Order: sequence, then C-alpha cells, then structure tokens
Amino acid sequence: MKLKYYKKDDILVMNFSSKAVEDSYEVESAILEVDKENNPVSLEILHASNFFNTASKELPIGIKQKFFSA
Repeated sequence: MKLKYYKKDDILVMNFSSKAVEDSYEVESAILEVDKENNPVSLEILHASNFFNTASKELPIGIKQKFFSA
C-alpha cells in the first residue's frame, strides 16, 4: 500500500493496487475506486485532517497511541 497526502487540498490517497480502475463509489468524504472484480484499487479521504481529528476522538486508547502519537 502506498500513501500520499496532498496538504494543499487536504486529501489522503491510499493506493492498494496498480490495476485499472473500473468504477468508483463516493460515500460522504471518501471515494473508493475498484477494479473489474470489485477489489479496491484506491481510497481517497477528502478533508483528511477533519476525518482523522474525529476518528482520533472515537478510537480506543490503544489504537490512538499506536497510530496518532508522534
């Protein structure tokens, strides 16, 4: 998996595969792209800073420490 954050646009892109995108689905502030077998190719999180701000408040303490500590 490859991650890329576009600070200016506040978008986090996670690439899971290099296969061709067949379709995409937008749900709230995320876009999921899939290949012809409906396997995920990439996930874009729009307004990423807000998403992670909210997520960090709702996750159990162990996960917060593992993923959000500096």
